[in-house]
Amino acid sequence: MANKVVSLVEDLIAGFLKENDLTLWDAEFTKEGRDWFLRVFIDRTDGEYVSTDDCELVSQFLSEKLDERDPIEQNYYLEVSSPGMDRELIKPEHFMASLGKEVEVKTYVPIKGYAELTEEEGQLELNGLKIKDFSGILTEYVGGEEEKVRLRTMVDTKAANRKPGARVSPAALKECIIELPLKDIAKINLAVIFE
Repeated sequence: MANKVVSLVEDLIAGFLKENDLTLWDAEFTKEGRDWFLRVFIDRTDGEYVSTDDCELVSQFLSEKLDERDPIEQNYYLEVSSPGMDRELIKPEHFMASLGKEVEVKTYVPIKGYAELTEEEGQLELNGLKIKDFSGILTEYVGGEEEKVRLRTMVDTKAANRKPGARVSPAALKECIIELPLKDIAKINLAVIFE
């Protein structure tokens, strides 16, 4: 049901978004407690930030179209917003558009295996380092059945033995490339960087 609603929304607003220099980042139809929510996340194609006027414009258009068709049986709340500066990467096109940008990654379980060292020969064993949350530069996305990403990041090789709040020695940091299947990633989103 949720997929049908999302597909319908995508079809209803595709042309309207294009006419208004907007694009659909994502949409979801989900139940939270007793309430249903239809959430539509839009972005601008001209590089500008999404304004409240943009959200209101899409919300009014979509409300009218959904009222005409009346495809959703239950009551729901319609929310139209920007995906935000820290937008979650979900679709292949999100990953492709974010190559070269810094991302934050959370995995379901600590990363295992090896990472390629970038500043010296060899590999870094990740087993036992307890890495579940980290940030890095998204360098590659491979789609298809075995979706995966490659990230350039700094790994603290002594993190597992360090007490909370203790200083990190520069000698303990190693720059490396980590390759992760998307199925192992709980969440990956753009990092918010203030300059």
